[in-house]
Amino acid sequence: MIDPQARPAAYIKLMALVVVLGLISALVTFVFVALVHQGTALVWERAASALGLDTRLFTLLVCALGGLLVGLLVKRFGDHNAIFADLMLEFGKTGRFEYRNAPGIVLTAFVSLVSGASLGPEAPLADACGGAGTLLSDRLKLNEQETRTLGYSGVSGMLAAFITNPIGGALLGLESAQGGTGGKQTYFWVLFPSLLASAVATVVFVLLSGTFFETLYQFPAYTPRLRDLLYAAPLGLIGAVVGLLFMASLRRLQQLFQPMRTHLVLRGLLGGLGMGIIGALLPLTLFSGEAETADLIVHAAEIGVLMLIVLGLAKLLATSLLLATGWKGGYIFPIMFASVALGLAVNLVIPGIPVAVTVAATMAGALVAALKAPLFAALFAMVLVQKETAAVIAVAVVVSALLTALLALRAARRAAAQAQSLPPETPA
Repeated sequence: MIDPQARPAAYIKLMALVVVLGLISALVTFVFVALVHQGTALVWERAASALGLDTRLFTLLVCALGGLLVGLLVKRFGDHNAIFADLMLEFGKTGRFEYRNAPGIVLTAFVSLVSGASLGPEAPLADACGGAGTLLSDRLKLNEQETRTLGYSGVSGMLAAFITNPIGGALLGLESAQGGTGGKQTYFWVLFPSLLASAVATVVFVLLSGTFFETLYQFPAYTPRLRDLLYAAPLGLIGAVVGLLFMASLRRLQQLFQPMRTHLVLRGLLGGLGMGIIGALLPLTLFSGEAETADLIVHAAEIGVLMLIVLGLAKLLATSLLLATGWKGGYIFPIMFASVALGLAVNLVIPGIPVAVTVAATMAGALVAALKAPLFAALFAMVLVQKETAAVIAVAVVVSALLTALLALRAARRAAAQAQSLPPETPA
């Protein structure tokens, strides 16, 4: 658990830097979220009221204008990848965040979110706060291990502030960034600093905002039953399909828009028009989905099974389309929206399964498949739904993680087989 080669004085200095980084991460997260909230209210409430246009026309115009601005910003700052999974995978390999890209990504994300994008704020914030850790390390000329530690701590602090939970922030940062320190030293160089940064970020964010990220989705009182653990397995698979479907849709659309990498403004505009059309027809698909998911739960019976499924699939399509066309943002809340929609549909079809079970299990399964972070998925799902669903969530997480791992193994074997079947290169 302790690295015997570490110097105590240097490590204490590093932990002091981690505290500072937790404070910075909380401030950056608070300011960005507050600005997005104010900007969204300005556009979608005040401007909409002042113009008095038809709601569908207004939605189409705002999303199209947002797409145009996104395209211009991407052209100005560069077409940098800001997708959370890719960002953390790259960090796992290099131990660094490219902080020079962060200002452009954050500004583009702000425009994206204010324009009604079906995206969340966590991905650009991860780039900004993780980049702050790398920047701080570069300025102080720290070694590779210390640089990686500060990068982990920046991301963990942001996530902890975002959900006001220090454990969740440290877990997601640890699980998402594969690579670097291994074994027991992971505690010393990753988990301990991440927990410290997360604790500071959580307290600072709560002091600034005055609120905790409390249970968002309330369901009728639920008492755990053994048979619900059986239900959790297929529900976890449904959630896994949601996450895998999103990732497959994203990769397919990225390939589709690959020829447009030299037409960034047009590409961004197409994404905005697509979001505008989907949002005009299905208003609940607009924005990150945090508040809209609560509307789904309240009005599920009125919406109906078929429309719940349509809303879930449309949300996945909108989010993957935006990311593929250069819009910046995260996909945690959109995937939660889609998984909750399907969970509610299952409850309407089979009312004998408590709605808390159908929603908690599908949500946990979807988060695992999309984030490849089982522990964070379990913890976050328990934050969102009443704690009595913990056993159901645990089963759903295991089932989803096993399915995801199995598919990844099959893909790796297929790729290896294809590589072996290729003819050897002829020497020049």
